[in-house]
Amino acid sequence: MNEFFRRACLVATLIFVGTVTSWAEDGKVSRDGFDLYYKTEGTGTPVVFLSGGPGFDVDYMKEVGAFLPADYQKIYLEQRGTGRSIPKVLSPETVNVKLWVEDLEALRVALKQEKLFIVAHSGGGLYAQSYAAAHPDRVGRMILLGPGGPTLEFAQWFGDNLAARQRPEDVRLIAYWDDAEKHGVDHEKASNERVRAAIPSYFFSRAKGLARAAAMPEGSFHAHTNELLFGDLAKGYDARPGLRKLTCPVLIIFGHQDPVGDLTAMEIHNTIPGSQLVFLSQCGHYPWAEQPEGVRKAITEFLK
Repeated sequence: MNEFFRRACLVATLIFVGTVTSWAEDGKVSRDGFDLYYKTEGTGTPVVFLSGGPGFDVDYMKEVGAFLPADYQKIYLEQRGTGRSIPKVLSPETVNVKLWVEDLEALRVALKQEKLFIVAHSGGGLYAQSYAAAHPDRVGRMILLGPGGPTLEFAQWFGDNLAARQRPEDVRLIAYWDDAEKHGVDHEKASNERVRAAIPSYFFSRAKGLARAAAMPEGSFHAHTNELLFGDLAKGYDARPGLRKLTCPVLIIFGHQDPVGDLTAMEIHNTIPGSQLVFLSQCGHYPWAEQPEGVRKAITEFLK
């Protein structure tokens, strides 16, 4: 695994969460040769939730959905290459940023929404910013939690920030799964376990990080999808020109101890006119898990 994709795999851990139960309804949008699925919960104004990685299943975002009032309909998108939304062949031609953006636009049309209200976490923030940059007039509101940046500059220090937090037992376990494929372990299995081993270093609280790692569902991270999307993003991802055209309300919630780095949050905030930036202390990459009251307050005030 080359250094860029090793770091991309780390960025991939930009998310997941525990077991989720009982969805109200399933929906799908027909795409080229496969269906793009989503899960819904409740009724009211639609809000689309984007999970991170890229490449994580969306189920953990139900935890984030609980922070929105009951009069919003939560729509959890199973992104291309995750969940049930799997093209017949995963390749640069079937999984890339252009199609990523087109998928979200197709969902907007299917939902009959003039503009989307988007809530995104981590690598899902790359997705949200890519869409907003391409269609600044089709975003009505956006909340970004621990997002990746408007460029990939954050990848330069992200891996180092994680490594600085890792204990010897973390380092040994990560190294074990780095080498596992040489001993016949499936690529997806090894990648999932490597992500699990790195999760505690995303948290301010070691105990909460270990609990999150233990609860990570088997197979919830799709490594090939992650590699394809980061490979495409690396060709020149820069959402800043389009983001400067945004006129909708945007809220950025960021932990001071997030390994993505405060500079990333500041760059998004300085790029999007009128955006709001809320920093939370003693908080890593999962703000709602470590500082739930701070997240609740920020979202409540934003929605007013």
